[in-house]
Amino acid sequence: MAMLHQQLPANTAGKDYIVGDLHGCLDLLHEALARVGFDTGRDRLFSVGDLIDRGPDSMGCLRLLNERWFYAVRGNHEDMLLDYLENIPLPWGHGSASELLLRNGGRWALDLNVSDHQELRHELASKVHALPYVITVGEGEQRFHVAHAELMASRWDARFQALLAGEALDNSDRRILIDGLIDDDVLAHMKEPLLWGRRLIATFRSKRVSRRVTPAGKLSMSKRAYRQGLALTYVGHTIVPRMILHESHFFIDRGGFQRNANSTLLMLCHEEVLTWVSS
Repeated sequence: MAMLHQQLPANTAGKDYIVGDLHGCLDLLHEALARVGFDTGRDRLFSVGDLIDRGPDSMGCLRLLNERWFYAVRGNHEDMLLDYLENIPLPWGHGSASELLLRNGGRWALDLNVSDHQELRHELASKVHALPYVITVGEGEQRFHVAHAELMASRWDARFQALLAGEALDNSDRRILIDGLIDDDVLAHMKEPLLWGRRLIATFRSKRVSRRVTPAGKLSMSKRAYRQGLALTYVGHTIVPRMILHESHFFIDRGGFQRNANSTLLMLCHEEVLTWVSS
């Protein structure tokens, strides 16, 4: 069984950075690392998932999993890749696993040469399978989480609803996790929203925000920027026109693979982000 929740201590030696969906854009990541003077002996980089597809170097991005300074959560594109490699049958109406991968930018996996194909199947696939769904770093006010899409339980998860039965929250709020509920037992029942969910971002209202300008670009903070009991949570999956903080979820996927004037690959220093959202 894949690890669902990975917990790591705070980085006392260097800085922690978080990067948006890479989607095969290893060159853009190297540029971002060079800009900040990333120190592989002291600093750590956390990925919100979707290392692969759409960009020019999915294998290069997967090879980052061999680096001791690189940490990633599983994204829906990693999930599609594993379904393809393991020949997992898909629900009726979704076609084959290979067709789903192709529709979502996975042509590279079918076009690999023999050597790369063997590396993918016999070395990298096991690392992808072992990726956690949520990473939690540190404790107290410095704590942060990394997930792919959103920390929301399924609306049908009766166990999760029972855990929150005593809270005076509306039905939408009841499905958002808090720190104390992020564990393997709860996460095991919410894999689909962790990888694919867009319910939370759908509740964001762009006309009811406070706007800030940061060194990394514009930031919109909703009227409900924070979810009580949930630490800052970095997520990707949904391409946003600017960074968004909503219900403690910090949306950072700016669609870097599109490589146009309105897109960028965001790589943020957690220490600096805390100054943006708390001032």
